[in-house]
Order: sequence, then structure tokens, then C-alpha cells
Amino acid sequence: MRTREADLLALAAKAADERPDAVALLLDLSHVPHIDDPAFFRVLVGRLQERARQLDAQRFDLADHRICFIVRTAAAAALDAAVKSLSAMLVAHGKPPIEETRFTLHTRPEPFLAICRDMIRSVENRPDFHEEDDEDKALAAFLAIERNLAVADISNLLREQAIVDLSDRAAPSILAIEIFTSIQALQKLYGIPLTRNPWLFDRITEILDRRMLLHLSRDRARTDRRLSINIHLSTILSDAFETFLLDQRFDWRRNLIFELSHIEMIDEPERFATALRRLIDRDATVAVDAVPWTSLPHMLETSPDIRYIKMEWAPALANLQGEDRTRLTETLDRLGRHRIVLHHCPDEAAVETALSLGIVQLQGWGVDARLARPVAAETPSKPDGKTRPRR
Repeated sequence: MRTREADLLALAAKAADERPDAVALLLDLSHVPHIDDPAFFRVLVGRLQERARQLDAQRFDLADHRICFIVRTAAAAALDAAVKSLSAMLVAHGKPPIEETRFTLHTRPEPFLAICRDMIRSVENRPDFHEEDDEDKALAAFLAIERNLAVADISNLLREQAIVDLSDRAAPSILAIEIFTSIQALQKLYGIPLTRNPWLFDRITEILDRRMLLHLSRDRARTDRRLSINIHLSTILSDAFETFLLDQRFDWRRNLIFELSHIEMIDEPERFATALRRLIDRDATVAVDAVPWTSLPHMLETSPDIRYIKMEWAPALANLQGEDRTRLTETLDRLGRHRIVLHHCPDEAAVETALSLGIVQLQGWGVDARLARPVAAETPSKPDGKTRPRR
């Protein structure tokens, strides 16, 4: 339940003496964008864990989104292939690969022992490290948070950000308000470093999914604003979600957009299709969240019932020229620009890049900054991509 550097160090010390016929695969996911997103982390780890279970591999969850698998030498190639397949999938969708280090414990256990010592020293030197952080404490924390969240008003844990339509630059309109739980606020409230405890992080985010549905039904039942929430496949396919759909207090058909994870869509296509059908059959509005711009061509093959495609901002978009820019604009045309939302726009320069590409539905700090200041009225874009002030 806690991060397991101490357990791994003990295993490494034993391996240095006994030299077992085993391999250690140390995976570092910390550099993958949005790895703090609960759905993203859970899907990546879940896919590897399923293969590891088939191969009787031991899993050690470590701080800072690192994982170590100990597996028999004969099965190491199969687990390594699963890691490489997942890494290739990340690269194909515009993300960096998984950093993997392999240690052969039978012939050279010493380097593995050395890196385990480094990892435990790193954890012990962290400001939030406490020696008493053990499994009992993690379980106690989970039970306490679960009990509290079941009855608490979670309004102080929620954050909002507008999804804005800039079709009329002089009079932007709000397409929807995305509401999400602040993990940082939750950590501060309970004084527990959730993000460095994978077991606790995973369980708490599952609770937050269910708690968000309750919050919408009870605390936001009379809202007249259109809202948008991220939701996991496991939640959509649960009995709790069916209860939410039948609840008459919140008009979710009129007021809610369900954002499904792109990484879950490509990793679990059958479950995704089942969840999507469950939503579409009930006339729900569906978006796919966090789609890399390099993956937009693949979205041409997806259901037209997906109303919005939330494309991730990437710095490369600002420098697209020639054939690359033409291919992107053609893909946007085929998908339908009315379906595209560019999110995570970090600044106003990103907003200008989006507008030059013909994307007018935007989200992010850059959009917030633009809304915070008056903008002169503008005419629609000219063929050269520039705008002309009205006279």
C-alpha cells in the first residue's frame, strides 16, 4: 500500500547473496505528460500489471511514478515485450517512451542493489517522508478519507475552468465549465502525500469519481450551467453510474458533458465501445479527452456520436508549416472543426496559434488570460490567417 523502496532493497540485498534466476525491470513513468492524471496512470499501470500477473512477476510500486517488476529470467522477455509495446503506443500518440532499466540478478545483482540504495535514500530525504509511513497507516488513511468523502461537501476540493468559444472574438461565449478534483487540495486537507503512494492514489481517485456523481446530483442539481467532467470507464460501467443516470434531481442530458480518456479508448477498445454505447443510448453528450494532435487521423475512424474531441496543446503546433500544416488542417476539416476543443493552452500565444489553425473552442490558462482583458472587435480571418480590425 505504501511505496516499497524498503521491500525492494531487502530483495536486492538477498539477490546479491543468492543470485536468483530472475530479472528486475525498473520502469520510470515520471516524465510522461499528465502521468498525475488518475485515469492515465491507472490505465498504464493496469495494462502492465495484467501481463505481470500472467507471468507471476512481483510488482513494487515506488515513489515518483516508478515501478519495478521482478520476474523469472525465462519470462522476462515476455514482460519486456509488453513494456515495449506500451512504450511504442505512447510514442505513436505523441508522448515520450517509458524509461526502462533491466538488471540480471543471476549474473550482476550489484548494480541493482546500488540503485535500490539510491532510491531509498532519495525517499528518506524528501520533506514529506516519515518512517512511520507503513501499510497500516496507508490503510487507515484510506478508510478515513473514504468515510469522510462519503458525507462531506467536496466543493472546496473542486476547481473549474471554462471551455470557451471564440468564434466571435469580441464576444466569447462559454461552451461549458469543466469541474475537476484538486489532488493537491486533497493532499493538503488530509496531510497525506497521495501522489507518492500508488495504492492510496488509485483507491482515492476511484472514490472521487463516485463522489463527483453524488455532488452533481445533490449539490449542483439546480445549476443552469453546462458542466463537463472526466470519468473513467470503470465508473461508467458500474452500478453507481446507473443510479446516477436514473436520479431525477440533476438534468444531466441538458447540463453535462462526459469526457472519456483517450488513453482508455486506445488501450481498452472493447470496454470503451461498451461504455460509449451506454452513454449514447441515453442521449448523453460525450467528449474524448487528451487526444494528441498526432493522433487526430485515428479519430476519423471513431464514432460520429462523439460530440467533442479535446486535442492537447503541443508546442510543435506553433511551428507547423508546409505539408504538416496542410495535413493537420485537412484532418480538422474532415473531423469537423465544431467538434474540436484545444485544451491546456498555456498562454495567449497558444491561443493565437489555435485561431490561426481555425480552432475556436479553447481551454487553458491562456484562454483565461485572454478573457480577463478587453479584446478589440475583429473581423473573420483572411486567407493569410491574419485578422483585420473593424472600422
